[in-house]
Amino acid sequence: MSLFSPLLVVALDEERLAATNTLATECGFADAHLVEDGFSGAVRALSLRSTSPDYILIDIGRHASEILPQLDEFATHCDAYAKVVVVGATNDIHFYRELKQRGIVEYFAYPVKSADILAVLASAASSSSQEEKGRRGIVFSCMSAASGDGGSTVALNLAYALAEQYGKPTVLIDLDYQFGLVAKNLDLAAPFGMREVLDHPDRGLDDLLVSKMLLNYRDRMSIIAAPSELRILPNIRAETLRSLITILRRKFQFIVIDVPHLWTEWTAAAISYSDHSILVAQLWLRSLTHATRLAGAWQTIGVNLDRTSLVINRSGAKFKEAVSAQDFERIYHRPIDASLQNDVKAISQAENNARTLFEIEQATMIKQQLLDFSASLALRYAGDLPRIQAADKKSLFPFTKLRKGS
Repeated sequence: MSLFSPLLVVALDEERLAATNTLATECGFADAHLVEDGFSGAVRALSLRSTSPDYILIDIGRHASEILPQLDEFATHCDAYAKVVVVGATNDIHFYRELKQRGIVEYFAYPVKSADILAVLASAASSSSQEEKGRRGIVFSCMSAASGDGGSTVALNLAYALAEQYGKPTVLIDLDYQFGLVAKNLDLAAPFGMREVLDHPDRGLDDLLVSKMLLNYRDRMSIIAAPSELRILPNIRAETLRSLITILRRKFQFIVIDVPHLWTEWTAAAISYSDHSILVAQLWLRSLTHATRLAGAWQTIGVNLDRTSLVINRSGAKFKEAVSAQDFERIYHRPIDASLQNDVKAISQAENNARTLFEIEQATMIKQQLLDFSASLALRYAGDLPRIQAADKKSLFPFTKLRKGS
């Protein structure tokens, strides 16, 4: 149980505690904050939490007749954006309608399947209002279809573009525990980072610990770094990542996650807990094969592919690309959302000088492509969030003058 879990579980009958806890675990919330004393205990639990839950699961047992007034009173203690699912023994259409009128996401009569609960929570999260999204940070995850396709490069420059275009606090999470180089590539010393979260999952997360993990880069962008030394991968818990993202949603307008090219319970959790996931690929057979497999895997965990983007990296390379863009779209069954120019020289210059692409004088085309892509994501998920006004791009993205040989 965690006070920072995104799921609060309330059981009105003591004999339902074990079953409800099992249901939460099957939904992927092994750290669910379980409350034993009904609504009074739930109100106390909310007062103890540093972050409000995103989801609330209430098992009412056989208490349908008297539950509605109690539910109304409990709602006054909950944040408006919390998604509430109710389960119980009653199977009555009038009771169901009363619950729906109160804004309950869904009601399920016993027996309850975890897959059904996950499906309605995912649907509710995707249909959140623009006002609600303005109060919660927006999470974008980036993943390479095949190793080396450039997911980390896209994640870094996407985060920088969002931070500088909109002037809002943005954080980039380097989730590649073993081989993440975001901090190193920006010449940042990282005494704290993902190691503090993933190596000690039992101690819980709070605002103070998360604040210690943040590395500042420029005025509006922060980094949570991967360990600097190569370490054996610990037993990473999906619920740990959910807790971290829940806290970061309160602190930052944009959260960008650099997800490693792995398919595990915890990388799946990072994808499923994102508002939008970006798959970065090249026009090669292995990228197409892995992209298709990943899209299928994303769907199995409840990801709506309409909330994903396909980005083709190193487009227009001098070497002959093995797959055409048209064939890639036909086999992948999704359109290409953005193509990034093959500008190896600019990317190498940025890495050699510990800068993003926006801080070097070259890469005019790829920078514009990244700006257009980041603006399309922000428009979709942040609505009318105004951009920083600037006379020209140089005042918005002041290039770092590099000395010869630096």
